[in-house]
This record gives sequence, C-alpha cells and structure tokens, in this order.
Amino acid sequence: MKQILVATDFSQYATQAIDRAVLLATEHQAALDILHVITPASVDALCEFLPDPRPVVEEKLTNSFFSQLYDFIDRQESRRSITIRARVQIAEVEAGIIEAADSCDADLVVLGSHGEHFADELFVGTTAENVLARATRPVLIVKQKADAPYGKIGVAVDLTERSSATVHEADALAPNATISLLHAFQVPNHDHLRQLGVPEARIKHLRSDFHDHAAREIDKLAAERQDGRILRVVEMDYPPAMIRRWTEKIHFDLIVMGKHGGRLGSMARHVLRSSVCDVMFVG
Repeated sequence: MKQILVATDFSQYATQAIDRAVLLATEHQAALDILHVITPASVDALCEFLPDPRPVVEEKLTNSFFSQLYDFIDRQESRRSITIRARVQIAEVEAGIIEAADSCDADLVVLGSHGEHFADELFVGTTAENVLARATRPVLIVKQKADAPYGKIGVAVDLTERSSATVHEADALAPNATISLLHAFQVPNHDHLRQLGVPEARIKHLRSDFHDHAAREIDKLAAERQDGRILRVVEMDYPPAMIRRWTEKIHFDLIVMGKHGGRLGSMARHVLRSSVCDVMFVG
C-alpha cells in the first residue's frame, strides 16, 4: 500500500476516519491525501451573502478549508514520518471523492460511516454508500476509534472467483492480524422441498453436501496464507446474521467483503448499516 485517500467534512465521524487513515499510512509508510469536497450548493449559499463574484467566493472558500487541513497536517507531521497532502475541490461529494482517488491513484479510500448531516442521510442514502456503489478501489468505512492496528478481521467470502482477491486485500491491509474466513451458505427452502415430497434424509444429505463443498473451498483460500493464523467458519445461515453473530463472538475490529461490480447489493448494505466495527469493501 503506497497511497491512501481519506475524505473529511470535519464531522466527528470524519475525524475517526482520518485517525484510522493516519494510523494505516504510518503502518505502511504510505502517502496520505486528506480531501475536503466543497459542493456547488455550498458555494451558491455563500454567494447569497457575499458581494464578490462567484470565482472570488470559490477561492476564499477553498483557501479557508486548505488552511484548516494544513493546521491538522502540521500537527501530524511533527509526530509522524509520513507524507500528508491536503486536497480541496469543488464538486458533488461522491464525484469529488472518486475523482480524487483516481487522481492520486489511491490504493485505499477511507470514509467515515456518516457525514455531518446524519439525519438527512437516513433518507437519501449516505455518502459512503454512494461512493461504494461507484468505486472500483477498496473502500474502508470507519465506525470506531482508531486505538490500535487491526488485530481481528472477519472476511466474508461467497466462494466466487473474487473471494481470493478479498482475502488478499484483507491480508495486505493488516498482515499481522488474525483472519477468520466466514461463509454462510443457504439451501433451497426445506418446507418447500418437503411439500414436493423430497424425503427428509435427502434434504439432510443436500445440506451436508453444501457444507462440505463450502468447507473444501474455504480450505483452498486458507492455504493461500502460510502463517496459519486463520480461522474457518462455514455455517448454514443468512450471511449478515452470521457475520453479526461472529463479530460479537470474536470481537472483530474489521469486516472485509466483496461487492457485486458497480452496485452495492442488499447484503452488503445490511452489513454496512448493522456492523458495529469497521467495514472494508473490495470491488
């Protein structure tokens, strides 16, 4: 990991995201860009109160946020040996974050779990979710204070070809962490099968076949990590419920999971909204 981008709106949630990004950049000796996006609507609102032409208002607003970011960077660089750069741009928030990530070729985008206007986001969808839906790079959603490097990671795998990449990204992010591979499988509705006359023994055998196949695939993924610090969990369950239960049991500080191409599926949204720990999505 060579380049990290973290976005801030100067809210409490964004502060947690910055703290985690600084910690990760320090661990990996990566460069860190801290971005603030000014929306055109914000410029419009300020133009209503200032007599200056719009370009002057944009310049004043941009310089103001640069000043805030530089104050933070000065405090950090006196304590840490990493390169931190400030970025301020005028754009719609999601587009600005995606554009900045492409511009600096970020290996990781870090966001807070909610923005400044949390109540509104409950209805219109969070910035984090909108960025996740569009991003092609790994995106880390920070929900907890960054007190220490990640130590216990749960990796949700669906046994598709992207599962290996998901495990690899988790390992690259926190190579010293203990990783648990989590797979929840589901079989055709038992009651429906019974109504169709499928014998109970056949239903039980079907469930066993699903479990054994998943266990073999999980073993292949686990074999890619040589140090043995990996736990395998295969259960018949609804995936978000299984992830939540094992998070409470093992106290994960991070969940890593893949997403389906250019969209954020219902299961991913469920995990993102219900998880008490940080969540990273791999495209």
